[in-house]
Amino acid sequence: MRTALIDADQVQAPTVGRWHPDVREGSAVTAGCRLGTLRRAGETVVVAAPKAASGVALNLLPAGSWVECGTVLMAVGDALGAVGVVKEAAASDAPDGVTVVHADTDGTVYLRPEPGKPEFAPVGSSVAARGTLALVEVMKTFSPVRAPIEGIVDRVLVDDGQTVSEGADLFWIRAPSV
Repeated sequence: MRTALIDADQVQAPTVGRWHPDVREGSAVTAGCRLGTLRRAGETVVVAAPKAASGVALNLLPAGSWVECGTVLMAVGDALGAVGVVKEAAASDAPDGVTVVHADTDGTVYLRPEPGKPEFAPVGSSVAARGTLALVEVMKTFSPVRAPIEGIVDRVLVDDGQTVSEGADLFWIRAPSV
């Protein structure tokens, strides 16, 4: 196992290889925890968090990226800054005629059914009442986030892979014009 390098809250690759993270955006990062692997020429190098690491994983380099020694694999940020962050607006900012969709539980929100697939409900798309907007994962269990009304997705307030708290605003749905 090789310990990653850390410089000003950025975790850097200790060697060359193809990066395969074991953590997700918002995952806790503590000294010695396994962050992922670097694969090269049939060898797998386990990358662990350095002693100075403490916080959550942010801005992860995509899986399969080729890296050199010193390439930034991820940032380590403040846990409070990553949990329950609303990207664009809060429910109190929602205009008349918009229904705000909230997270039913704490977890990680996914806007697509699997990596590389299109989003369930991008901005501007029509959704049916009870249609799937996203998935929230808690302990390897995925629960759908469903549209409470038929309408148009006006805003997506979270990023794919973001950690959210119960009650966090996820989407704005606008009722269709009559």
